[in-house]
Amino acid sequence: METRFARAAREIPLSQIQRDLVIGSLLGDAYLMPTTAGWCLRVSHGLDQAAYVDWKFRIVAGYVRTAPRQSGRSYYFRTITHPELSGMRQAFYAARRRKGVPIDLMDHELTAFGLAVWFMDDGASDRRQVRINTQGFSLAENQRLIGFLQAKFGIEATINRDKDRQRLRIRDTSIGRFVDLVGPHIIPSMLYKLPP
Repeated sequence: METRFARAAREIPLSQIQRDLVIGSLLGDAYLMPTTAGWCLRVSHGLDQAAYVDWKFRIVAGYVRTAPRQSGRSYYFRTITHPELSGMRQAFYAARRRKGVPIDLMDHELTAFGLAVWFMDDGASDRRQVRINTQGFSLAENQRLIGFLQAKFGIEATINRDKDRQRLRIRDTSIGRFVDLVGPHIIPSMLYKLPP
């Protein structure tokens, strides 16, 4: 049964920073869950990233009925169903069951803040290498992401093999620019992901 909270929240458009958070999260670990009324966003990370989940929750709290909670070894929350999430479902899943790369949506809306969210979800640095774990996307999608990062943010990236899959590696010459863009948005508990 739908609550008064959900009905009221569904009428409130997402702000730009909220949309950016959702887009960055969907590029990373979040996903859209079906409900009887449409789609809701589920954010879930390991217990060691509880501060990160709480930070995301604070940004979209007006669309969440229940505060984050633990389930096994994960810590999560989910939003109410919202019409803008249905639109994002169409963009990210485009008549497929597997999440894809909505370059048009990213080109129009993704900012350095959303890029930082994506990096906090799926990024890593190791010996001055910076990678974004995009193994869930196809080779063609990873190549489109390389073109997107170059065109929108001036960041050069390459394909980095990871067993039988591929992920993005930021070129050494672009690491400084990448850190300049995302660094101001990285929360304290996730600073370990940035290169030394």
